[in-house]
Amino acid sequence: MNELYWKGLAEHIDNVFQSHSSLFDHRVDYPWLTGALGDPNSGIWFIAENPSLTQIERVQNPDGGPPTPEAQWWASRGDKLFREMLVKHGFKSGTIDSPGGWKCYITNVVKETDYTNRWREKTQEARDKAAEIWSSVLAWELLNSKPKYVVIFGGSAKALLNHLKIIGKIKLPRSENIKHYAYIGQRAEGKLGPMHPDRIKRYSEDFDRIQRTFNNL
Repeated sequence: MNELYWKGLAEHIDNVFQSHSSLFDHRVDYPWLTGALGDPNSGIWFIAENPSLTQIERVQNPDGGPPTPEAQWWASRGDKLFREMLVKHGFKSGTIDSPGGWKCYITNVVKETDYTNRWREKTQEARDKAAEIWSSVLAWELLNSKPKYVVIFGGSAKALLNHLKIIGKIKLPRSENIKHYAYIGQRAEGKLGPMHPDRIKRYSEDFDRIQRTFNNL
């Protein structure tokens, strides 16, 4: 089923790029970047806003070779913290850099990549429009993955999803919002710097709660 799923996802992404010629088609330079990774049958989603071209330009595969889809969510300290949390709390087997072993599905609201600063400079209306353009892909993923539980990273992704729900583009199952892994990995919080042990401990507690909630569904 997974092979058919990934083929269908690729076709829906292709349809969006073909229908919107103004979009930056990153597949020319980064054909491995699908904006989704993991097991669509797992029942649990982790969903972020969009792929960061800032990170994509410097990414390598976890095994050190040329990038494959496994290179996604691997470039930054925040990415690796996210993977560490997945392994620690049973959402990925093996190690953070081992291929496969996914017991979750990771995806983005917007599949088109952009530089972080340029994306942040866009108005909320422009970002909402981008989410609308990609909503057919997200709706297809929801229909064919049927998650029981969705974990949303950060307020920006939550705002896009709320917009799509309000205008009737998507319906989400039970969901919750937690801090973005990039926020923990790259930005300070008060007097606590990036990757401070106290912040990582709290983040681990968030994932422990997520694991317990999902197991009880």
